[in-house]
Amino acid sequence: MEKGKFYGIGVGPGDPELLTLKGLRLLQAADCIAIPKTRGEAGSTALHIVEQFIEGKPLLELVLPMTRDQEVLRQAWADGAQAVMERLDAGQNVAFITLGDASLFSTLMYIFRPIKAAGYAWELVPGITAPSAAAARLGIGLADGTEDLAILAATADLAKVEQTIANHSNTVLMKGAAQWPAIAEILQRQGVLDKTAAVERCSMENERVFTDVSEMPEDLSYFLTAIIRKGL
Repeated sequence: MEKGKFYGIGVGPGDPELLTLKGLRLLQAADCIAIPKTRGEAGSTALHIVEQFIEGKPLLELVLPMTRDQEVLRQAWADGAQAVMERLDAGQNVAFITLGDASLFSTLMYIFRPIKAAGYAWELVPGITAPSAAAARLGIGLADGTEDLAILAATADLAKVEQTIANHSNTVLMKGAAQWPAIAEILQRQGVLDKTAAVERCSMENERVFTDVSEMPEDLSYFLTAIIRKGL
């Protein structure tokens, strides 16, 4: 039996209309849709984006918990990759959906790498990233001319966040809601608080735009993208 092909598809930041035409075509052609979920999660954000386009498709739910325990993570990734490879061995083409783009802070890559290493046919389809969507929503550029740009998961050590902002023309901080008060202090110290804007849940339902980040609400979502532009 001929083995199936793996497709890793970035479905964009939240608005279903930001799904690419190629991503849509491959989703509708796939035999099975692989859905990443965290344990106990009521639903999948990525699935919510595409569900209107894949009605009736078989779903393969992969439990990929959000934890800092590396052993637990490695086992979950291995189990997820094995579940996908079983479908591929059965001749099914499997489309794994991921929020944003497959190459930027995406769990998809941990599932994809062992599949690629095992020699299965594969294709990755890029999606619109949260930084690109947030910049468009704010009406600003991410980088101009000779400027440089850093993109950092703001769940990182605060010293790293501070160093990154200090050493780059522009910085994008993703997922920084949990430690935003400390990040705001860094922005204040570096004199860039008024050069920072943010979008929460960009292009999703309940999106919020913050052009003034000096007074941010306490109920910030995990889906927070802040852009620091020193040149503005």
